[in-house]
Amino acid sequence: MPRSEQTMSGVTPTVQAVPQERAERDRLHAAVDRYLAARDLVPPLTIDEIRQHAAEIARTAQALPFVDYLMVLCGSAVWRDTVAAVPFDRRVLLLPQCLKSTIHCKAQADDVGLLCARCGHCALADLDREAQDLGYMVLIAEGSTLVNQLLDQGCVDAVVGVSCLEALEKSFPLLFAEAIPGMAIPLHRAGCRDTEVDVDRVRGLLHLRSARCEPRRDIDALRPRVEAWFAPEALALLIGPDGGHSGRLAREWLGRSGKRWRPLLTACVWQALAADHDAVPASLQRLAVAVECFHKASLIHDDIEDGDDERYETPTLHISQGVPIAINVGDLLLGEGYRLIAGCGLPPERQARVLEIASRGHRDLAVGQGEELAWCRSPVPLRVDWVLDVFRLKTAPAFEVALRLGSLCAGDTEPGADALTRFSAALGIAYQIRDDIDDACGLSAAELWASACRPSLTTALAYDLADEHLQAEVMTAWRAKTASADVQRRFSALVADERVGAKANLMFEHYRNEALRSLAPLRHAPLKTLLQRVVQRILRHGDRP
Repeated sequence: MPRSEQTMSGVTPTVQAVPQERAERDRLHAAVDRYLAARDLVPPLTIDEIRQHAAEIARTAQALPFVDYLMVLCGSAVWRDTVAAVPFDRRVLLLPQCLKSTIHCKAQADDVGLLCARCGHCALADLDREAQDLGYMVLIAEGSTLVNQLLDQGCVDAVVGVSCLEALEKSFPLLFAEAIPGMAIPLHRAGCRDTEVDVDRVRGLLHLRSARCEPRRDIDALRPRVEAWFAPEALALLIGPDGGHSGRLAREWLGRSGKRWRPLLTACVWQALAADHDAVPASLQRLAVAVECFHKASLIHDDIEDGDDERYETPTLHISQGVPIAINVGDLLLGEGYRLIAGCGLPPERQARVLEIASRGHRDLAVGQGEELAWCRSPVPLRVDWVLDVFRLKTAPAFEVALRLGSLCAGDTEPGADALTRFSAALGIAYQIRDDIDDACGLSAAELWASACRPSLTTALAYDLADEHLQAEVMTAWRAKTASADVQRRFSALVADERVGAKANLMFEHYRNEALRSLAPLRHAPLKTLLQRVVQRILRHGDRP
């Protein structure tokens, strides 16, 4: 199966990428098992991590032409224990249609894939029957579209796949993005028809089973439960009906729409770490609502400071109620958040940690917002590194507070606190960059200029791209709080310039990948898996927390 295109390893092999002899395949499987037995690798691994491990195995096993094959073996092996703990009825077996006998096959095809007639002329019949008898969902289909649909629908908790290396390469990004446990057996004779696979190895993967049962940890399935905590009746029970006019407005503001990412993250981390994730403690609800109190208070204050007129497609609180009342409601929400923490019922030492983490996050957010407000009052040349530092202070703390409060609620002693801090910083910056990119799309020159009068990454990149004359004109306009139509037009053209967009997207990808890399030290596979899925969810286009 010679290949000329670039491979997962970044190396173009000059010989066949999958060993043709059974003895050679057995030797490489044994090399992978020995390598992993000497190391405590916690899935999910990034593609770069898998590539590095596979390259090392290839060097020690003198199998450099088979780095891609070793990547598949290594990437599968690290998931072995996790897949074994997933019940059979929550696994899917994916088989390629090219395994069928082109001469004897009697199967019919539909929109989903091949409906095996079990005629017995190829390996499909036995594998299909054996997997279904165990409880698997079996799909005999080509391409990655169907896999993507299953992942989006939350139908799959583990994947056992058979395919050629090329198809496995295409499927890997989908499985990686959702951190779906997956094990694969590459075809050892490919060619898109009458292919062959090591049936005994496929059967071995099908029957993997552990005494423990891996609980389902589904972000989307947890969302309705978290959302229910913000229903009017639930908030009245939790916070109380008192508080007068400001209290009613605060509860109404808490109940308004939004992605609820922060309380959802608190609940998800608790679920990943808790010994009994079905029995939801009252402390979790209190901490999750407290996290949302802090977030909603910051939005009220931000809207006043930024002069925004709309939030959630309705008038902002200071527009509908006036600035004094809006400030007071924001302050009340902050008080409610700390009151919920004080009454959450955690052991004293953990409750003290919760208060420390929440107050430090609150402080950092205010410092970051203060830097932005100071710049708006007295603009100076806008530097990209300064903007990123503001993002780190303004956006990252809310993610870190949400994650670490969920960890402490589960009783975790926070061995991964440093990783969560680095993860939150990179995720917060990536999210804010994505927000800036989205905000710069489809605006008129006047709207782009209005947006450029606040610190943002696209503004900083445009300013850096401008010549000295335009930079001086823009600085004069920023300080005077007014600009000529010509300055607005020329600078807005730079904000919309494809070079700015390209640099912003490169920086977005850098921090997105940095968030994923920061998870490497975590030794808890369910938490690591959850946070990888969080990156995928939060950083989608237009998916704003």
